[in-house]
Amino acid sequence: MDPTLYNAAMRGNIGDANFLLADHLKMDEESGYQVTPKGNTVLHVAALYGNSHFAREVLKITPALLCCQNKKNETALHIASNEGHTEVVRVLLECVEDHNTKEKLTRMTDASGDTALHKAVRSQHLNVVKLLVKEDPEFEYPPNHAQETPLYLAAESGFHDALINILEFCKKPTYAAGPSNRTPLHAAIIHEHKDCFRSLWRWNKPLCEELDLWGWNSLHYAVKLGLEDVVSDMLGWKKSLVYLPAGSENDWTTAIHIAASEGDVNMINELLNHCPDCWDTLNRNNQNALHVSVLNNQDEVVRFLLDSDKCDSLVDEPDSDGNTPLHLLAASGNHMYELIYHPRAKKMSFNKQNQTPLDIALSCKATTKKEILVEDLCSIGQFGKREFEVNWKYEYMPNPNDETRTGVKMQLREDDHDKANKADQTEVESIMKSAQLHIVVATLIMTVTFAAGITLPGGFESDPDSHNQGMAILIRKTAFRAFVVSDAIAFTFSAVAIFIYFLMADESRPPPHLKLVHKLYDLAGICQCLSMLAVVIAFATGLLRQFRLCDKKCALKDAMKFPGYMLSEVPDIDKDRHL
Repeated sequence: MDPTLYNAAMRGNIGDANFLLADHLKMDEESGYQVTPKGNTVLHVAALYGNSHFAREVLKITPALLCCQNKKNETALHIASNEGHTEVVRVLLECVEDHNTKEKLTRMTDASGDTALHKAVRSQHLNVVKLLVKEDPEFEYPPNHAQETPLYLAAESGFHDALINILEFCKKPTYAAGPSNRTPLHAAIIHEHKDCFRSLWRWNKPLCEELDLWGWNSLHYAVKLGLEDVVSDMLGWKKSLVYLPAGSENDWTTAIHIAASEGDVNMINELLNHCPDCWDTLNRNNQNALHVSVLNNQDEVVRFLLDSDKCDSLVDEPDSDGNTPLHLLAASGNHMYELIYHPRAKKMSFNKQNQTPLDIALSCKATTKKEILVEDLCSIGQFGKREFEVNWKYEYMPNPNDETRTGVKMQLREDDHDKANKADQTEVESIMKSAQLHIVVATLIMTVTFAAGITLPGGFESDPDSHNQGMAILIRKTAFRAFVVSDAIAFTFSAVAIFIYFLMADESRPPPHLKLVHKLYDLAGICQCLSMLAVVIAFATGLLRQFRLCDKKCALKDAMKFPGYMLSEVPDIDKDRHL
């Protein structure tokens, strides 16, 4: 494009002594329109920079530029709408005398399938949206190549004013077949634009029944995000929504399962208030809400369901694999006291692999919670190995004349025992590695406190005529006494800690006593912490005493500089030692 023409379009200069717009445009009609590297005509440039008066003059001379498209198939209306230049949009629409041409202009799409209204909504220019909707209210505004309609874009971005304008003035706004087959109601809920949701809800309530590509409707997303007021509105209109499945034929769930997996007790309450029997619904694997909450370690939901009398039957209900919630708890390695000791959980139950919760717990990786879980399951009478006992009876029953069978039996027992010992030995070794560093610290504390106790600050009374001979000089000082006591405490606790570590080393030899090692390790840690605290106190009191002695020495030296000084006027120190 000629630089003079481009600068004129950019600045809105219609003409001056050195430039006449009409001359340039007439020359263009004869030799072809000048364009920029992007394919923009002079009208595109004027629309880009918002020069409405310049655009009007261009269209008076060459109206054919109105529908010209650049390399992205954008018209000047697309560019003005995207930039939010309301006056340019108004000029472009007013300069079209033919109604059919105006409809053609507003409905033209660019390379992405966007109309001018798509551009205005995406860029959130409300005044431009109002102009475009008013000019062509009959147009349905189909989705672009990304399956986005102007209504969907408004709902997704929370552009509520534009959404209301489209709903009020467009007679047939397109609302379905959005990205991933989601409706504008889906978009408003997923992005939590509640004002957009309410407007769409008043306009078309059945939208909440539409499924997206993954088989979820708007209620399912509202439940997942915890939007209780949205869920209340939907269920108030149609309670059967709570029973609709979410997902595909091979993997689906329901609203209460979604709430249970999210751990949202308030949402479960909301669902039960509208549909009290929805707690009884099952998912694709025949699992109830208690199954799902146990699988997702949602302890608060588990307690809520167990506290409700009407949910008692959920405790011993098997899923498609025969697993009760207690089986799933054992597999998760978690520990839930309320579920384990529930009256209905005490009943012996086997899944389709003939396993009890105890069998599953024993097969899991060894953890502290697992040990507690196994103990609790045993305490309520949960014993298992049905399949193991059957096999034992028919396959490994010892025969007096068959030493091989007896050997197999003993080998199985030894293998189980070895596995348990190896797991305990590994954990004990990790504890002893930590204890090695603790022993070094305890030894250092013990050494320092022993040295400080032998060489007391201030020294001992050495005067043979004194009845206090051999006693500490500073024994009557409070800070000194605090030092001695705290030093003794530090020495004692560090010595006890070292002694406990010796016991730990003895107990860690195979076969290890894991529980005893744990207890000894905890006790040694407490002793060591107390010794470190006492060392800090001893250091502080000893340092305080040294500072006080320093101050008194200085005071005595200052007093001795003056003739006639009296010792009674000097601070209380051991005057005989310093004179």
